Amino acid sequence: MSDAGGRGRTRDDSKSSRSLILVAGLLLAFTPGCATMRLHAPSPDLRPCSDGFAYTADGWRLGVRHFKPVSPDPDKLPVVLCHGLGLNATFWTITDPQTYLPAQLTANGYEVFVFDFRGSGQSAKVGPLGQLNAGLRQTPFLEYGECKWTVDEIITYDVPAVLDYIKAETGADRVNWIGHSLGGMLMFAYLEVSPEPWRIANFVAMGSSIVFADRPETRYQQQRLLRANRGLQKLARVLSTGRLGRPLMFMRIPGLDKIDQFYFTAANVDRTTVSRFYGYTLEDTGCSALKQLDPYLALGRFYSADRSIDYVSRLDEVQTPLLMVVGDGDIMSDVPSSELTFNAVASKDKLLMRFGRAEGHVADYGHCDLVWSRYAPKEVFLPIIAWLDEHRNGPQTTPQSPSPLHSSNR
Repeated sequence: MSDAGGRGRTRDDSKSSRSLILVAGLLLAFTPGCATMRLHAPSPDLRPCSDGFAYTADGWRLGVRHFKPVSPDPDKLPVVLCHGLGLNATFWTITDPQTYLPAQLTANGYEVFVFDFRGSGQSAKVGPLGQLNAGLRQTPFLEYGECKWTVDEIITYDVPAVLDYIKAETGADRVNWIGHSLGGMLMFAYLEVSPEPWRIANFVAMGSSIVFADRPETRYQQQRLLRANRGLQKLARVLSTGRLGRPLMFMRIPGLDKIDQFYFTAANVDRTTVSRFYGYTLEDTGCSALKQLDPYLALGRFYSADRSIDYVSRLDEVQTPLLMVVGDGDIMSDVPSSELTFNAVASKDKLLMRFGRAEGHVADYGHCDLVWSRYAPKEVFLPIIAWLDEHRNGPQTTPQSPSPLHSSNR
């Protein structure tokens, strides 16, 4: 990669950023009407979670949705699906309801729970502040306190609250956790610092590396992500970035493809899914949460907000059975970075699966393609469910699976 090529791409990125800022003013005119459309969406799959609410020890109310199987399998533990930063739980349900992951899991006897962590969906602080923010949520403006919460608070408060909610609902004190992007990254941290790591029986990390590989291609993507992250931090101090994006459900703007490529591969994902992503799934990212990711993008390692904990250095404490799911076309969590994360985990029962043409799949999977691709129900979901089935009673011999990169059963 030449320096001249890098400078050219930087200028292109800057030009795209300026275009997006100019168009943001136009989007403001449409945002108020889009702010409420999720509450009136035609399907529960597109609305904020509201089947029940988990209450955190620090005063948040988190929306939860429960998918119940027609024929529950008593030998199978519940499954939690956790979305990533700047998104909500509709991430899992904006594709075909007959084949999306919650439906396939329930068809195989699993109780499934999705939830909106703090700052997402209708999750909010309990009390007057939450009521105030409910009004602000109908405007383009930032909710009060939106910039204060960090990823560490999700780890410390949201995860235990959801686990307690599921225990009250099902009686199960352990769950299978499937996390995408930050939804998996935070689980590595939880397993390291929680006094109750045993509550996670099995862990599936989808596009969730917590270290960047030191290679030219990865460093270039890190730099792009870091610039985007810092730009978002500035905008997110004033306006709701999530609500600003909702009109993109109805229109395309110059430079949008530069953003799309980080999330998904256009050829793999139906246009309806992309439209729903912008209209129903996109959320505010939280200034402090974005700031916490700065050293991850700058230095290539995931730290606590105060930098007192290097979550990468403690991966040798993670003993939970692990399945890492990696897309060959993923920009945010590439294969070499995923290998580094995988190899550092101490679990004696771990497997990494790659999904791309080189492994015999229809396409190279991007970051969200692992969940949204029209090919994912057959190529990605079925191997995940097979792995969970093999682990229904605790750690088992690592099963054979399509295109594993590495496996370990020491």
